Formats: sequence, structure tokens, C-alpha cells
Amino acid sequence: MRVRVLTAAAVLAVAAASTAAIRGSDAAPASQRTVLVVSEARGFVHDSIPQSVDFFRRLGRRDRRFDVVALRGARQLTPARLAKADAVVFASTTGDLPLTRRSMDALLSFVRGGGAFVGTHSATNTFDGWPPFQRMLGARFVRHPPAQTGRIVVENGRHPATRGLPRAFRARDETYEFRTPPRPRVNVLASVDPDSIEGERVRDLPVVWSRRYGRGRVFYSALGHFGEAWAPGTRNGRIVAGGLRWALRLAP
Repeated sequence: MRVRVLTAAAVLAVAAASTAAIRGSDAAPASQRTVLVVSEARGFVHDSIPQSVDFFRRLGRRDRRFDVVALRGARQLTPARLAKADAVVFASTTGDLPLTRRSMDALLSFVRGGGAFVGTHSATNTFDGWPPFQRMLGARFVRHPPAQTGRIVVENGRHPATRGLPRAFRARDETYEFRTPPRPRVNVLASVDPDSIEGERVRDLPVVWSRRYGRGRVFYSALGHFGEAWAPGTRNGRIVAGGLRWALRLAP
């Protein structure tokens, strides 16, 4: 029996070919964007946070154009990480997160310079003592009546976050009120019909919006209080997925 002996060069060639095959089938595209997800809560902690983080992870697995990195804590949102990222998500964050002043300034500079920022649900109840963050996001949460089923009205059905949704639909969630009306500063995509909510004292109730911040894009959805809102196939999921892709400039 003849035994074939490979030279060192041949071994390296075989290894390189095998690596190339693996990269071609499983590795991330060179142009893949990076999405950092922050879910730490220093105020009220929503039970739905794990489901919302899993939602973003599923998005990253399905859409190979971006990779989702869930940070273990807000302290990991450093200027060095932001320099390599394309989007930051605050998933139901609350309170004063433990970011250094340098990291806080870097976050605003990141978005202003062309980065994407997505806030979900209680992101507007984060950094209450840091007005520049609230101005970037578009509003600051103040209160909500008891969670209940209300009527969501789609005001702009052309945006990637709301395209394909019915003109109105019902959803069980918390309806947020904000310190100042966000409408003058943002592009409202959907709002709650105030007549469909008991205990509501505000007539204009935007719940989904987008806006530009410098050269960056900001998207926010106040929906997502309950875990079922983040299950596959939900309208909330369609809204947030479309909003993230818009903020990343992956959707027209």
C-alpha cells in the first residue's frame, strides 16, 4: 500500500482551503454591521427584558447583515466598543445606568456622527437626570395608567417599521405619557387612541416614532411591556425589526 506524505506546504494549503470553505458558509459577511444591546435596569426591572434580548438575538441570526451583541452590563458600553459599532439598542432600560461621563458623551457623539440608536419601552425612563439623552431620544417618560388593551393607530404606513400593518389594531400594553409632547421633534409613526384607554389624561399619545439626530438615526417604540409582545410574529416585533433596519440604513 502506498502512503502519501504531504509536505508542510501542502498541509497548509489544505488547511487554508478548509478554512475558506468554512468562512464561505458560516462566517459573517465583511460588511456586517454590529448592534450592541443594553438591557440593564437601575429602576423598575421589566420581566420581559430576557424576551426582548432574545428577540434581538433572533433578528441577528435571521438577518446576516448585522450581528447582535448583548452586553452583560451598561459599563461595557465603552467608547472603544462604540467606535466599532453601528447601532446601540436600549431594551427596556431604566434609571441612571453606570456609564462614565466619557461613555455618556461618546454615546451622543456616536449617534450624532451617523450611528443608529433604538430604544424600546422604558428607554424613555432612563437617565432622567441627563437631559441631552432625553433630547436625543425624543421624550422623557412621566407616567402611565394601568396596563390595558388599547387601539393603536398607524399614522405613517410608509415607514419600514409600520409598512404592512393595518391602519389600526388593538394591543395590550402600557400607554406612556411624556413630560413634553414629542410630536414637534419626531416623526410619529403610531399613536394610541386616547378614547380607547381608561384613566388617560393626555389626548396626544405617540408610541412609535423615528427621528434624525445629527447624521444619525433614532427609533423608539413604547410598546413591549409584556413578554408576549416579543414572541415571533407579533406586531410589536415587526415594528421594532423594521425600525432597527431603518436606523441601520438597511431599509428605505
